[in-house]
Amino acid sequence: MKFAGCPLFDRINEADRKKLIKCLNAREAKFSQGDEICSYNHSSGVLGMILSGKAEVKKLDRDGNYSILEAITKFGVFSDSFAYTATDANAISVFATEPVTVLFINYKDIYKRCSDACTYHSVFVENLMKIIISKTKTLSQRVEILSNKTIRDKILSYCSLLANHTGSNTITIPMSYTSLAQYLCVDRSALMRELKRLSDGNILKVNKRVITVTSLEYI
Repeated sequence: MKFAGCPLFDRINEADRKKLIKCLNAREAKFSQGDEICSYNHSSGVLGMILSGKAEVKKLDRDGNYSILEAITKFGVFSDSFAYTATDANAISVFATEPVTVLFINYKDIYKRCSDACTYHSVFVENLMKIIISKTKTLSQRVEILSNKTIRDKILSYCSLLANHTGSNTITIPMSYTSLAQYLCVDRSALMRELKRLSDGNILKVNKRVITVTSLEYI
């Protein structure tokens, strides 16, 4: 089933899901790798959900440097109504990092009163509120990661977060190291040098994008 395991449509069966998608006037759109899916510079009043592929929310500063605010995978949602602020000095956009299919829904269709007063529409709104709360927590965790002064501590804080999330000391970085450097707001070469130091110090075992935290005191 297309939406099996989707948090946004949790507790809504397939038959009701089809009715709800029609009620919401949802539309699908496809994007190629590198395409800009949407910009946060202006309020759009639209919610997007990844049906397939991956995307990244990126901030471009006035010097032309990108930093990654969020990596979005299947069933992940994005919107300018979330906790991002774009200014003239910092343009924020969502880019496809591989071929992507997105489901777009207008907020006015989410919060309108359904003529049939269907219970699944209320469940959908509840699911969306849970996702927004989760995103707020994720943003708070990123602030905590970036509050570390050294690249070493940023890496260890990030790995600890993933390890606690997955329940394993072996984690897979969900993005390229270039993207990770942008996410941590550090230079990629400096990131790779610090990863090597951590590996040489038997704190981390690095095998491409699979990292094992061998020194459990950092989890």
